Amino acid sequence: MSNHYVSLARGAEGTSYLDYTTGTSSSASDLFEFRVLDGVTPSRLEVVKALEAIERFFENAQQVSAAGFDVGG
Repeated sequence: MSNHYVSLARGAEGTSYLDYTTGTSSSASDLFEFRVLDGVTPSRLEVVKALEAIERFFENAQQVSAAGFDVGG
């Protein structure tokens, strides 16, 4: 199955619709990307909960490091 994504370039805050890139193939140049699998029709609440869970993941420095992400600060 394919995915749809929304992405943000480095430094973009998402305050304008122009800050976002959307599509079905990888943005390749944007720093951040969130994908949703086509055909499963998640609810808006499921998407929000997933985003909140990812936020919690990146707030835990040990978890981020163990997963191999190179995130400073």
